[in-house]
Amino acid sequence: MCTLGKRVCQKHPGFESRLLRTPMSENHQVLFRKYRPQRFQDVIFQELPVNAIRNAIKHNKIGHAYIFFGPRGVGKTTIARILAKRLNCEKPVDNEPCNECANCREITSGISNDVLEIDAASHRGINHIRELRENVKFSPMGGKYKIYIIDEVHMLTTESFNALLKTLEEPPPKVIFVLATTEYHKIPETILSRCQDFMFRKVPLVTLQSYLEEICKKENLKYDTEGLFWIAKKGDGSVRDSLSFMEQSIVFTDSNLTGVNVRKMIGYHGIELHINYLKSIINEENYSQTLEEIQKLFQEGHDMIKFIWDFLEFIHTLILIKENLADRESVNFPPEDLQRMKQEFQDLDVEKINYLAQRLFEIYENITVMKLRTSFEIRVFLEIQFRKIHFDLTKPSLAGVLNQINSLAEQLQVDMKNMENSGFNPAIEKKVDTTKKVLDIESAIKEEFSGVEVDAEDHPDIE
Repeated sequence: MCTLGKRVCQKHPGFESRLLRTPMSENHQVLFRKYRPQRFQDVIFQELPVNAIRNAIKHNKIGHAYIFFGPRGVGKTTIARILAKRLNCEKPVDNEPCNECANCREITSGISNDVLEIDAASHRGINHIRELRENVKFSPMGGKYKIYIIDEVHMLTTESFNALLKTLEEPPPKVIFVLATTEYHKIPETILSRCQDFMFRKVPLVTLQSYLEEICKKENLKYDTEGLFWIAKKGDGSVRDSLSFMEQSIVFTDSNLTGVNVRKMIGYHGIELHINYLKSIINEENYSQTLEEIQKLFQEGHDMIKFIWDFLEFIHTLILIKENLADRESVNFPPEDLQRMKQEFQDLDVEKINYLAQRLFEIYENITVMKLRTSFEIRVFLEIQFRKIHFDLTKPSLAGVLNQINSLAEQLQVDMKNMENSGFNPAIEKKVDTTKKVLDIESAIKEEFSGVEVDAEDHPDIE
C-alpha cells in the first residue's frame, strides 16, 4: 500500500522528493486587499478625517474614542488600522507608520495582540461586551496603545450599548476605541456624546476613475476611458466596490477593460434603444412602433422592469441636459452619450419630457406595488400604459393653447395699429371688436385654468 506524507513510498522510490520539489501555487490576492492603503497619504479623497487624525497625533491630543461613519468601502476600517499602526509604530516617519517594525508588520498582517478588530454584527450580545470590558483592563503587550476597532457598531443591541457606556467614558489608560458604522443615526446619543466623530464621504467618479487608471498601469492592463468610467460608476463612490468590480471585469474581459467589453459585461447596449423608443412615443402619426418595441424586448427575454428603470433614467438625464445640470457625477452615461442625447432632442419640449418622466415613475412604482407575477403580465400592463402615454403626449397642452392665443392676439394688435395708421376704414371697427374678444377670452382662460391640466379638446373656440 502506498502512503503519502513524510514516509518514503516503497512502490514509487523518489516520489517524496519529487513531491517536495513541486512548487506550491501562491494564492491570488484580490485587488482591494492588494492596494489597501498602508499610510495616511495613500488614502484618496478623505482629507478631512485624515488631516484631523494626523494633527491630533502630531500635537499629542489623541482621543480615547472615535466614530468613523460614512458609506461602505471608503476607508473607515483602513484608516483605523493606519491609526493603530502609527500609534504603536517604533520608528514613525513624517507622522506616518514605517510599516517595517514588528508592530507595524503584525498589525498589517492582522495578528497583533494590541489591535483587536470586532465585528459587531456577529458579536452584538451583552456577553461579548462584558468580555471586552474585562479584557481592556490588561496593558498593551508590545505597543504603546491597545486599540479596539468595532466595525458595524450600530448592530449592537441596546443592552450592549449600555454596557459599553462606562468603558467609553472612562477607559483604562492607553486604550483607544474606534467605532465604524454606515448607519450613524442608529447609534444612541449617549454613545455619540462620548466619542469624537469623523465623517467619510463617497469618492467622486473622476477621482475613482483616476485611481483605477493608476492601478491599471501598475497591473499592465489594457483599458480606455469609457471602460474605467463604467467600472467607477458601478462602484458608486466606494473604492472597495470599484476594485471588486474591476477584478470581475478583468476576468470577464481577459484583462482588456475597454468600453465595449465592460458594456457587454454589465448588459448596457448603448442609448440607441432608448433614443428610438422615445422617438416612437412622441411620434404623433403612429404609435404602433412603441408596442412593437415592447413585444421585441419581451421576445428577446429582457427584464422589462429593468428596462423601465433604465428608460426612466435616460429621460431624467435628458431633463438634466435641458436644464444644463448634467455633469459626470449626476448622470449615469459617458460624455459621448450625453452629447448624442443633446443633439437628438434639442427641439423636444421640456414639458413633454417632464410629463413622460412622471408617468414612467408611476408605471415603475405600480409594477412594484402590484407584484405582477410573470413577464407576460408586465408586458400587457406596459402596452396599455404606453398607449395612453402616446395619446396624452399628442394632445395640445394648456400652455400650448395659451401660446397660440398669445401669438394670435399679438398679430391682431399689429394689424389693428397698421390699419389705424392707414386711415379710418369700415373694416377697422370689426377688427377691433374681434381683437377685444380674443383678448377677453385669453384673460378668462388664464384666470380660470392657468396651472391646471385640462383636456385639450375642451378649449374654447376663438374664431
